[in-house]
Amino acid sequence: MTAAGWQWWSSALLLLAGWQLPRRAAGASPWRLTAAWPLDLLLPLSLYCLVLAASARPFLAGLLTLAAGAGWARADRDKRRVLCEPIVFTDVFQSLDILRHPHLALPFPHKWPVALAALVTLGALAGLVALEPVAWHGHGWLLPLAIIAGYALWRLVRTALPHLYAGLRRRLSGDPARDGAVHGALATLMLYGLFAAHERPQRRAFSTTVAQVAMRRPMPQRPILLVQNESFFDARRLHAALLPGGLPAWDRACREARQHGLFGVPSWGANTVRTECAVLTGLDETRLGFDRFNPYYQLIRQPWPTWISALRQQGYYTVCLHPFDRRFYARDQVMPHLGFDAFLGDEDFADVERINGYVTDAAATRRMLQLLDDHGDRLLLFVITMENHGPWRGVPTPEAAQIPASLPLQEGERAALGQYLRSVRNADLMIERLCAALRQRPNGGVLGFYGDHLPSFPGVFPRLGLHGVESDYFIWDAHRPGAGHAVTLHAHDFGRSLLATVEGG
Repeated sequence: MTAAGWQWWSSALLLLAGWQLPRRAAGASPWRLTAAWPLDLLLPLSLYCLVLAASARPFLAGLLTLAAGAGWARADRDKRRVLCEPIVFTDVFQSLDILRHPHLALPFPHKWPVALAALVTLGALAGLVALEPVAWHGHGWLLPLAIIAGYALWRLVRTALPHLYAGLRRRLSGDPARDGAVHGALATLMLYGLFAAHERPQRRAFSTTVAQVAMRRPMPQRPILLVQNESFFDARRLHAALLPGGLPAWDRACREARQHGLFGVPSWGANTVRTECAVLTGLDETRLGFDRFNPYYQLIRQPWPTWISALRQQGYYTVCLHPFDRRFYARDQVMPHLGFDAFLGDEDFADVERINGYVTDAAATRRMLQLLDDHGDRLLLFVITMENHGPWRGVPTPEAAQIPASLPLQEGERAALGQYLRSVRNADLMIERLCAALRQRPNGGVLGFYGDHLPSFPGVFPRLGLHGVESDYFIWDAHRPGAGHAVTLHAHDFGRSLLATVEGG
């Protein structure tokens, strides 16, 4: 075989390997090809053709396709390990957030191995450009032609989708891990994205929430504080020996609550906006469809009726407070659509104390109390805390020293869990201060508090016997103590229960 023949055959093998690596990471068989296999091949084949058209170097095109497939497979495996979920289509469009805050959005893999791998890949590619002979000359016109052809192919796929929708939709379970194992990771990614766009107008048409329907009557004006506490749950559920001395403010609030208990959330370890959107809109995962992976990405990009906007119409001043980059998850665009008069971000927290780089719950509490003093009974304040956001750095803490040595934890896990528990105690102090402030007000007030998801300790939780995904919550009324009824509540039902408490039900 000639050198040119080896050049083409080896590039084809590299292309196939670059296609198969994401399939292997997803658990898809290389031999079982479903009707979606052309879509699964489309992305690596498009990359191969673009590089080939630009460089006229087949081996370079194949190697770059292989590198991209290997990088995808590595990221997909790591996300499954850390968050128990594969890469989904909304992750791709969140790349700008990842670049802005890599420590927050990409705790896997570590940045230095990624940087080293990128440098090695770039060096290898530069060497290939210098060493590999071009397969043909005069190829400058091929790249724009390939781009035009790719765009035309994409438009063809979008045009054909309505005709293929019913047949393909029936083949998807809605579970990205299961569908990836059947159809391939890349086909699942594209189908979910295409079907989300196709179904989105119908989702938007059904935007009247259960919570909004429930408040046809005028509501009494009493301050409403709603806290979405980062990664919070009652860690004593993980092991009774954790947190000696307990969580006194949490325990008292639960005893006096109108209701409290396990909180059914639609994510594990991350993806806060899934819980957040469910709480604020009252929409469950079925009604959100494929947009449930990140409802803020495209679905809620226009005014959306919620119980927040309904309370605003009744005279409440609605504020969202989030001590972080306002642009993250496009909250700066979404929050006004959900009914908030004001959205206060990290710029509201200059020169305050931070833990692990995040604004502390103590600082957030001080700002909440200022807003309560400023706006009184007409305030509806939703707070998205950040202190206990991972990854936890394993800084030594007293809480780590209190973890029993008998627990099956590695040293790094013990230190990271100790740091997490320190911030759980700080969340308890937040509850104490907020409850005290509401008790002192003439009209009292209502405090709703919940964890957005469990913290990402994928090795620790099963080892200590905790296999559920629920966090914890309570709904508390300062002047109408309840009997502390334990009720498991799903995130999309939280708004209705909170409003019933405000109304005095």
